[in-house]
Amino acid sequence: MKRLAVLLALAPALFAQETRIASDYEIRTMQAQAAGAKDFATQVSAHLNLGDLRRTRNETSLAQQEYTTALQAAEKERASQREKGQLTDYARATLFAGVAEAKLGHEARAFELLEEAIRYTPDDARSWNVYANGMGSLGLARKAVSVSRNAVALEQRPIDLIIDQFSLAIMLDAAGETAEATQLLETVIASLRSSKFDALRRNIAKQEAFETYSTVRSDIAAYLTVLNRSQLQLANLYERSGQISRARSTYQDVLKTRTDDPIALASLARLSNSPESFAEAFDANPFSMDLIRDYREFVRRAKPRTEGTSNGAQMRRAIEEIERGEDINARKTLEGLGATFPNNDTIRTLMGETASHANAGVFLKDLRATLALLAQDRVTPEQRARLDDTVITSTAVFDALPFYSGTIDGIPFRFSEPTTFKGTFAAKAPLRLTYRILGATELNGASALLVEPLKVEAP
Repeated sequence: MKRLAVLLALAPALFAQETRIASDYEIRTMQAQAAGAKDFATQVSAHLNLGDLRRTRNETSLAQQEYTTALQAAEKERASQREKGQLTDYARATLFAGVAEAKLGHEARAFELLEEAIRYTPDDARSWNVYANGMGSLGLARKAVSVSRNAVALEQRPIDLIIDQFSLAIMLDAAGETAEATQLLETVIASLRSSKFDALRRNIAKQEAFETYSTVRSDIAAYLTVLNRSQLQLANLYERSGQISRARSTYQDVLKTRTDDPIALASLARLSNSPESFAEAFDANPFSMDLIRDYREFVRRAKPRTEGTSNGAQMRRAIEEIERGEDINARKTLEGLGATFPNNDTIRTLMGETASHANAGVFLKDLRATLALLAQDRVTPEQRARLDDTVITSTAVFDALPFYSGTIDGIPFRFSEPTTFKGTFAAKAPLRLTYRILGATELNGASALLVEPLKVEAP
């Protein structure tokens, strides 16, 4: 089989005023590669790589298109090679059809194709490597570990052995065997830095290469990709085991080769919690949901206000606006990004969140409607979340002292128990009540709002 190695992608993803993001260059390169492909291997690898890159940017529909195109190319190659009686090439095409089906989520068909293909090439390490990738994409970690061990045992070339060891380490981690995964990744990195790869490193420097891929077809691409991803995975293992200093140092090692690596930058931002580190991470990949979750926590503590026009700056500003409750502004910011990235799931998700907040806001402005929905148990989870987070001030008239029940704009309400407040107040007189709505209750046989009082003041 012609050499075509598949590297397992990692599970969960620097120039602050530029609009380019880290994967733009690779996407353009792979699109050109796919358009000019003269052979099956180049074509299918380009589309698989594009699919994986699109997925890291949460562009699911575009990723699915690329995987579908890779599948179509593989099926065409299968038919051609079967007709010619070329079983080795038929097996290779079948393997990649299986991988594409796995990435599309078609488990039964993927398993069928992978099982068929490996029967034709049981002594080929590359076939076992691709097979392992398919098992990994299907989430069958234990099976992938066993298959990866076969690839390692059969491999001869040093760089290919490194690829297989890396794939095995990824699957060991997925299977919960973190100690062996850590040790194997440390071995892989040490080997890549050893003298046996001096000549390859000189070629890399001469070509000024830095890009990484999921499917590699050259020694340079393999070396850079395995070094990058091995360090990322090892740093993640260190971080999960509480070795934060070692994790930070290893993430920084990634940046020595690839200064805008989005996963390393996002991880360092999470560990450092500084505005500058988050700015670099968002400019490398503005659409990572893990990064966005980390940044939202940072925003709640630090209250930053971002300026700038880069994609990363716009995304940070949108998140800040959402956290401040400025949903109209957030929608405008996200709509600007959406015009540039119309197929991005992250933008759509955040847009949906602002719409839910807006609906919840309207819901709270009409207390009679709010009471009706609460009494009928028809409040949505989004409305309930906004209700729990909202403090309201209204003009209330209490029935008697101590304060317990009354009306707000004619809507009956009560507290959970009689309450007194500091100051001199009179029953039946309008007062300013600051409160939260807890739910619906009954008062004198009718529905009423159950509220938590926070403050009472004279108007």
